[in-house]
Amino acid sequence: TCLNRGCVPSKMLIYPAVVVAILQEAEKIGVNATVNSIDFKNIMDRMHTLINGDSSKSARAVEATPELTWFKDTGEFISDYTMQVGEHTINAKMIFIVSGARPGIPPVKGIESVDYLTSDTVLELEKPPNSIIITGGGYIGVEYGHFFSGIGTKTTIIQRPSRILPEEEPEISDLLKRELEKRMEIFTGLEVVEVKQESDVKTLIARNREDGSYREFSAEALMIAAGRVPNSDLLKPEKTGVKLNERGYVKVNEYLETSKKNIWAFGDAIGKEMFKHVANYEAGIAWHNAIHGHKVEMDYSAAPHAVFTHPQVASVGMKEAEAKQQGHKILVGKAFYYDT
Repeated sequence: TCLNRGCVPSKMLIYPAVVVAILQEAEKIGVNATVNSIDFKNIMDRMHTLINGDSSKSARAVEATPELTWFKDTGEFISDYTMQVGEHTINAKMIFIVSGARPGIPPVKGIESVDYLTSDTVLELEKPPNSIIITGGGYIGVEYGHFFSGIGTKTTIIQRPSRILPEEEPEISDLLKRELEKRMEIFTGLEVVEVKQESDVKTLIARNREDGSYREFSAEALMIAAGRVPNSDLLKPEKTGVKLNERGYVKVNEYLETSKKNIWAFGDAIGKEMFKHVANYEAGIAWHNAIHGHKVEMDYSAAPHAVFTHPQVASVGMKEAEAKQQGHKILVGKAFYYDT
């Protein structure tokens, strides 16, 4: 998911927006610069060329490995340790579930009759919209908000919680919101209740969660960035005895073992830390535990992540509230960049 449709291609799109933001702020250090135009086609072509090249290299590597058989078809479990993949029935004593996730689409009134973008389909845009509404102020929403505002699209983010990036420290979320609002509009505490489309105009109706009032927003494009959902409904792992959690992700223990012996799962399929570098580490843990007698636990306590906006956000470890909830006696230190 991350390599082809997630964090990797999105970062290639986001970098030009970073350059634009830096140029716009350059006068603070005595450099006067202007952006005359944005070559959107060039930005998209570069991303596709690099992603397709990496995917092709991976495909050739798999095809050149005699021990690997690649079935280029959809598959699903049909019984214990048995899958149906196209016309083929496959049995195995050891299975790894790495089925990824896809954009989640909330059941909002009118959504089925509106042409909307997701983090998948946005990668296929041929020209930039003049204006866009992004529903969702999490990692995906703010990164694409940064991208679209950077290339000149009038951008509006609608967020249901009271903060963008609610998983970050409150002061980090608040600071990022103030900085992003220099280039876009951000509304928090609004719940989308209806969307509709007339010609090329998408209209969104949202309810204020505090006072119950309604607001209406319109734009040329609408992007749904309301999180991701697992592909387990397509794979049907429950037919081989693999249990899912309440959100549909594959349940695993600390060794990445599922509820079925000799079946492991990792990556977006388990819905924990949904980042490429974490999935890479999980793969090593799952493989080790499948092959060796001595098991190793998967430890997420120091898994870092970053948000590629301007300014960027990075985090690792527990947040202050989490540490206090767990009974730790902590000392909080704060340092500002301009003091370094």
